[in-house]
Formats: sequence, structure tokens, C-alpha cells
Amino acid sequence: MLLSCMRDLMALDASDVDAVRVVLDECLMALIDPALWLWVTGLTLICGLVGMAIGWAKGRVLAGLVWGLALGPIGWIIVALSRSKLPECPECGRPNGAQARVCRHCGVDFLRLAQRTARSGFKDDRGQAGW
Repeated sequence: MLLSCMRDLMALDASDVDAVRVVLDECLMALIDPALWLWVTGLTLICGLVGMAIGWAKGRVLAGLVWGLALGPIGWIIVALSRSKLPECPECGRPNGAQARVCRHCGVDFLRLAQRTARSGFKDDRGQAGW
């Protein structure tokens, strides 16, 4: 319907006032059509939810929702390429869940790692504790 309005506007004789009024009324009715706004709203919500899912994987749920709602697929790319806010393992440097007790990649126990002193971190080449 909107495309037909655009074609009518392009072929319109600007000196014919009645024809201009008819075409503008048709275009206005196409723009305020509830079906159009339902589609726009639905697609915007879907884009926001997909952005939120991508943000959840990166620890940035709110940013994913906002970027997805604002820019759609471009926002998804922005969130996917952004830095993760998930805490990183001190041993392997890979991200883990916010409440993780053990690294899901290397298996390090975070509680034991936090209790370890600086001296206990020294190891020889064979992996045994010592100087």
C-alpha cells in the first residue's frame, strides 16, 4: 500500500489540488493502518529479544536489548563484537558465569585460587610447588 502511494506521488500533477488531496489521504491512511504498526512493533520486539539473547551470552543483557531495539540486526553485530562482561578465569583467561565456583574451561577452583598466597604460586618446571 505504501509503495502504491509513492508511485502515485511520483506521477502526480502538482497543479491538480483535488488529486493531491486524494493521494495524500491515501498515503495517510496507509501510514496509520494498524496492521502496519503491529508488524513494526512485532519486528522491533523480536529484534530486542534476539539482541538480549546475544547480550546474555556476553554478560551484557541490557545493552543487547537496547541495541537490538534501536538498530535491529546492526545492534546484534555491535553486541556480538563488544567485550564480554563475564568474569575471566585468572589461570586460563576465558570467561565464566558470574556465580561460577569452578572454571568451566580449565577446572580451576576459584575459592582455592583466592586463598592461595603469592608464594604458593611459584612452581618449578616439573609442576611441583617449591622454589
